[in-house]
Amino acid sequence: MFTKVIYAIFFAALAGRVMCQAQADLPNFNVTVGKTVYLANESLPTDFPSPFSNCSGICGTAQNLIVACPLTDVECLCAANITASPSGPLLSCEQCIFNALIEANKPHPDDRAGQNQVLAGWTSNCAANFTLPVALALTLPDSWDGPFVSVFPESIGIVIAAIGGILGSSLIFMLCSMC
Repeated sequence: MFTKVIYAIFFAALAGRVMCQAQADLPNFNVTVGKTVYLANESLPTDFPSPFSNCSGICGTAQNLIVACPLTDVECLCAANITASPSGPLLSCEQCIFNALIEANKPHPDDRAGQNQVLAGWTSNCAANFTLPVALALTLPDSWDGPFVSVFPESIGIVIAAIGGILGSSLIFMLCSMC
């Protein structure tokens, strides 16, 4: 009985070492968008449908620079030629997609398209290992006029308020006269 416990402890210790070795082999630069974890070379969208098809050149440059770096080389992935703000290819790609989606008034077809989460993940990975001068973040385009709220004209509002007042008063009158 006692030897079985020793064997169980021994195998648990070996399993723990295997798990530590498996964790050490994983690349340490990844970006989480929602519940999905993307490696650095997967963090940008690969296809460019109609709303943001004009961003393929900018994003292609960013993707080529990212793919040229090994996944474990954080210094290369955080270099200024990728992450420079405001003109770096990573930020320019995400900003181009973001602007195109706003102009087209379409939801993003890909979780990685025009997302601040990609840039925040990139910033946190770089900040954990290096000092990144500026946090990467998307900005609203100049042409954005804010969320559109469909409101009715003032005269229609007065009519709706009057009808609501009449219905409310009628309801109170009916409740009071039920006794």
